[in-house]
Amino acid sequence: MQSIPVRFSVCLLMLLLLLSFTLSPAACVLAEAPTDAPVSGSVSQEEEPAPQESAAPAKGYILLTYSGGSFWLPLPESEDYTLPVQQVRDDGTEEVNLIHVTPDGFYMESSTCENQDCVDQGMVTLENRDSRILYNAVLCLPNMVSLALYTPEEILEMYASAPAPADDAQAADENNQ
Repeated sequence: MQSIPVRFSVCLLMLLLLLSFTLSPAACVLAEAPTDAPVSGSVSQEEEPAPQESAAPAKGYILLTYSGGSFWLPLPESEDYTLPVQQVRDDGTEEVNLIHVTPDGFYMESSTCENQDCVDQGMVTLENRDSRILYNAVLCLPNMVSLALYTPEEILEMYASAPAPADDAQAADENNQ
């Protein structure tokens, strides 16, 4: 049986995803991080970032989800950086969240939301997530931004347990039989 905080965080994440339709995806920008920051999948970058010097996987990865998509951000090996996530609502209102990423974890540095609950959630690290109410996550419900910290092993487990995509030709054959 799942604990109350785990069920609560899953419900909040689902709510965040369901509410994401109120923002226009075309008007979302994941602003470019510093050039030495190991960011991948940024919609505002025109070229892929340089590969990390080490071939070893990062100690942890942040799953950033917002109305513009989802991105995996590796924890940096040494330097902290701040990543701005900028979104524009259909009514023209700009929403900005600043995410501070360290070699050990992350925290929401600031947000344009009124309640600042996401900023008050504090630092998430691989060492402290078991003692946090939202475990590995920081949520900004008003701006519809979620962050979650995972180990490389947890990510591999998630992808290993995910159903394989169906081959279109095979699916068509099965439907015709």
